[in-house]
Amino acid sequence: MLKKIFQSPLFNAMLIGMLGLIMIGNHYPECVPAWLVLDPMVLGIPILILLVFIPFYNKKHPADRIKPTLMPMEFREEDEGQQWITFKATRKVYIFFASIIPVAIATTAYLNHLPYLPVVLLAAMGVTQYVIYWTELRKHA
Repeated sequence: MLKKIFQSPLFNAMLIGMLGLIMIGNHYPECVPAWLVLDPMVLGIPILILLVFIPFYNKKHPADRIKPTLMPMEFREEDEGQQWITFKATRKVYIFFASIIPVAIATTAYLNHLPYLPVVLLAAMGVTQYVIYWTELRKHA
């Protein structure tokens, strides 16, 4: 269960979305409603709890360990089918970024009176990236 949580694209999307909300609430509290101001520990405590359980999981499942690495979990393909799904998903994400980055730059330039807009756009792009990957996985599962 713990490994599935760490490998889930929705878990990563949630982390990016929560980080974006925390950044906006902490750096621009005067620009956002009070209910959007979140304490950083809202994100930190669940991550620490999950990190504490990793050694217990690895001891219980020595053949299926969770190893710390900088490589995203999405690129750990097990077979050719998974590699094909990853290829299709990353292609869609690349197309998404190629089309959204110019729009995000223009939006940031024209709406420069909204100081938190770059954080919102980056968080939304990060969440969308993982949602695209997740939908591609679900399509072929």
